[in-house]
This record gives sequence, structure tokens and C-alpha cells, in this order.
Amino acid sequence: MFRLLRTLTICLCCASPLATSACAQPGASAPVDCTNKIGTSREIEVGAKRPSVLEQLSRGEVVLSFDDGPAGRRTRDVLDVLDQHCTRATFFLQGDRTRRKPKQAAKIEARGHAVGSHSYDHANLAELDLASAITNLERGHEAVNQSLSAPTPLFRYPFLAESPELDGVLAKQGLTAIGVDADGQDWTGNSPDDRVALILAALESKDRKGVILLHDPFPQSAETVELLLTELHTQGYQIVALRGARQN
Repeated sequence: MFRLLRTLTICLCCASPLATSACAQPGASAPVDCTNKIGTSREIEVGAKRPSVLEQLSRGEVVLSFDDGPAGRRTRDVLDVLDQHCTRATFFLQGDRTRRKPKQAAKIEARGHAVGSHSYDHANLAELDLASAITNLERGHEAVNQSLSAPTPLFRYPFLAESPELDGVLAKQGLTAIGVDADGQDWTGNSPDDRVALILAALESKDRKGVILLHDPFPQSAETVELLLTELHTQGYQIVALRGARQN
């Protein structure tokens, strides 16, 4: 059902909320009609010397993010749903999975999405000794960077488990940890309806703005994204894309 149009790049006119006609995407068999789709309202730059994502968001603005990929068909299905809604997200990729699927990581970027790293193997870095945690972090980041057109400054802690010591390491390396404000808790195996309800409730409790967390490798990931984007659009939310500030 959700094996939708595929493309290697996202069309700029489809990313605009002002798009009112069909947009022909390179590599697509037919144009995507972006009329009445949620689209992408704007793009913000994040990095070590920029305000946090939440500080840059206004009421009613959200950022979509996905953890733990790339994951083959399930990631492709999520990307296809995003294309159909003419919108963009940020994917935090594991280093070990990226080494196995480097071309898919590159395609995520080529389709207009931001990419960050998510450790090498999803270890809880806060539970490792500092040297091991740094090695895991750096190994994962290197694996992701090797698949991108330019190094990314974006990072997300596995399990969102931070530590002051690791925060200091990120700062020294010019990396920015992206947090979460609305978690669909899809890792529990809950239904797409429950995932979306959790996200919407969390956003309502936080002035209707924030970073949304889902996972592309999970069952029903694409179905969840389809439902979420429809509900966000219905409730007047706007999606903001991230752009990583270039590292010096």
C-alpha cells in the first residue's frame, strides 16, 4: 500500500507549502501532486554555534526525525511516504547499518533529507567507560560521513542517554546532539494509531512544537508516517526541515 513513488532527489517545488500543482521528480514514473499536502514550510540551520532546534521553532512547527536506519525496504517505504506528502525529515543512522547499506544512506541525503549519526551499534554510551563511548561515537559518525556528500554535525544519543562528559566531547568535535520532544514509542510495538496519539498529545503539552521521534526500521513504520502526516496537516501543523551547519 505504501510502496509509493521513488526518487533520488526531492523536488524543490514539492518541498514548498506554496506548491499547488503536480511536481515532476527526477526518476519518478509520474509527477507527485503537492496540492493540499503538508509540504515543508522552511528550513533551519543547526550546529554547535546555532540556537537549539526548539529555540528556533515557532508554535505549530515540528521537525520529523527517524532513528536506527538504514533498513532496506522499510526505510524506502518511509521515504516514499515522505515524498508523497512533499516533506522532509532527518534520519539518524547507525554506523554498522550504514556500512552495510552505504548506498541507501547516500540516497536518503540525495532525496533531500538531513542525515545525522546515532553511534556505531546503538550502545548506551552513558553506560560505557568514556574511552569506549568516544570510540563508538566516532566510529559511527565516520561510517555515516563516508556515505554523505559532506560531513554532518548532527548526532543523536542512543536511548537519548546523555552525559556531561560526552556532551563535552561533542562540543569539542563541533557536533550537535538533537533531542526529542514527542516520542511515538514505536519501539514498544504499539499500533500506528497509538503512536500518532502519543505524538500529538506530547506536542499539545509543549506549546504545539518540537522534534518528533519515530523509527524507520520498525513494522508499520510507513503506515505510521502516513497517518501522522495526515493528522499534522489536518491540525494545522507545519514541518520544518533541518540543515546541518558546515563544520570548520
